[in-house]
Amino acid sequence: MLGGVVQQWTAAQAVSGAGLDAAEVWQCYRGVGGALDEVEVNGYLAGLLMISTVQRDLVADAINEILESRDLPVDGAHYSTGEVAAGSGFADYLRPLVTTPDRYRFDRPPVTGVHVAGIDAPAGWADGNEGRQAEAELRRCHALYASGLLETGREERFDRITAYARMRFEVSSASISLITEDRQIIKSVTGPIGQDLPRELSLCAITIEKDRTLIIPNAGTDPVFRDHPLVAGGPRARFYAGHPVSTADGWRIGSLCLIDDRPRTFTADDELDLKRLAAQVQIAMWLDPGA
Repeated sequence: MLGGVVQQWTAAQAVSGAGLDAAEVWQCYRGVGGALDEVEVNGYLAGLLMISTVQRDLVADAINEILESRDLPVDGAHYSTGEVAAGSGFADYLRPLVTTPDRYRFDRPPVTGVHVAGIDAPAGWADGNEGRQAEAELRRCHALYASGLLETGREERFDRITAYARMRFEVSSASISLITEDRQIIKSVTGPIGQDLPRELSLCAITIEKDRTLIIPNAGTDPVFRDHPLVAGGPRARFYAGHPVSTADGWRIGSLCLIDDRPRTFTADDELDLKRLAAQVQIAMWLDPGA
C-alpha cells in the first residue's frame, strides 16, 4: 500500500506538471463522488492537510480524468494500491516510484511547480491561488483554536509524555508545541529548551509542513539550519527531531519535538518511537479534549 505522504506528493506533482488549477481539480473530484469541500482539497494539494485513503484515491481519479480528457503527457497521480489503480482505468498514466530513505522521487526527475508548504504545489498557485492557500491555513488555525488546547495551559497528561520522551531519548528537552497563525505556543516542555516564539523562528513550524519526521542530526553544520537564530544564537540547538500532531480530521496543528545542545544520531527505531509518542499526544487530544 502506498503511504499517504507519497500519494499526496504524486498528486501535487501531477497537478504541477499539467498546470492545472486547484479549483478545477476540486470540481472534477466532486463529480467522481468526493466528499470534501474545496478548501480541504486545496489544503491536501498544498501539503497542509492529510485526508483519508478513499478521498486521496478520488482526488487521484479526478486528476487523472482531467489528464486523459486533455491528452496531456504528464505523469498521473498514484493510487493507494495497485488494485485500485488497475480498477481506475488510468494505470497507463502511472510509472514506478522509487523511494529512498530521505526523500521520494520518480525514476526520472519530475516536473516541479511552485514550492508551497513543504511540497511542490500546483503550478499557478502563486498567480491565482493565494486566497485558497490562505483559506486552507485559516481552516488549519480554526481546527487548532476549536481544539481548546490553547486555553488550558500546561496539562499533566502532556507533561507525562514529554518527560518520558526526554528520558527515552536522553536529550536536553522535549516539548509539545502548537502553531498558530503567527506564534509557536509551548503546550508542554520538559527541560531548559522550549519557549513561545514568533512562528518564523520555530523549527516546529517547519515540522508541520509535511506529514513526516523532521530530523536534524547536527544543525551547526547543516547548510539549511546553521544560520537559524536558535542554532547560531540563543540556546545554540544542535540536534532536533520533531513529528507533527494532527486533529482528528487531519489538520496538522503542532508537533512533538526533541532538542539537544549537542549533535545526535537518530536511528530508524528512534524515529518509530517518536512517531508512537506523537500518536499518544494525538490520542490524548482526540479522546479527551477537555481533560
